[in-house]
Amino acid sequence: MGGVAVRWVLLGLLLATLYVGSLALFPVEEVRVEGLRHLREEEVRKALELAPGDPWLWVLPGRVEALGQNPWVAEARLEKPRVGAVRVVVRERKPFLPLEDGQALSEDGVLLPGGAPHAHGPRVVGRGPLPKEALLALARAYPEARRLRYTPAGFWVELPEAVLFAPSAELLLKYAQAPRPKGQVFLYSWGVSQRP
Repeated sequence: MGGVAVRWVLLGLLLATLYVGSLALFPVEEVRVEGLRHLREEEVRKALELAPGDPWLWVLPGRVEALGQNPWVAEARLEKPRVGAVRVVVRERKPFLPLEDGQALSEDGVLLPGGAPHAHGPRVVGRGPLPKEALLALARAYPEARRLRYTPAGFWVELPEAVLFAPSAELLLKYAQAPRPKGQVFLYSWGVSQRP
């Protein structure tokens, strides 16, 4: 049994030596972050806890999981193109609908802090809980809309020459393929009312 114990001790010493050697022999020399449009590189590096001098062998792909906590990050991956180099490729969400509070709703329904100035869709105003899916569907169905409004009473779609109202987004979505009238249009399950 004495020989087996000595082998285990030697194996442990070898592994410890390899670990310490990996810390000193292969440091991270370069960290590149690609794909940023709204986030700052310093934010990404801080979330990754990655800096030059860190042991390159122990920089594992799981480090990018911390970036998933940021609503702007749709996807991130870590690559090691050569010894000493680390590249982080980020795909950011795109702001779509600007909200009153300065946030934006992304194309996949995530709230993006400070995204309103970068959003290209119709402005959203309203009262009550934010009906994300309904607003996204309406913005896609009415690409020419200037503003979308929502309240507990229903939804308004403001177009260049008309304002549409319905108590539910579903009625407005069904009406999206109809010719665009001018004036105010009120859609109900029992019919349509129009005012010039």
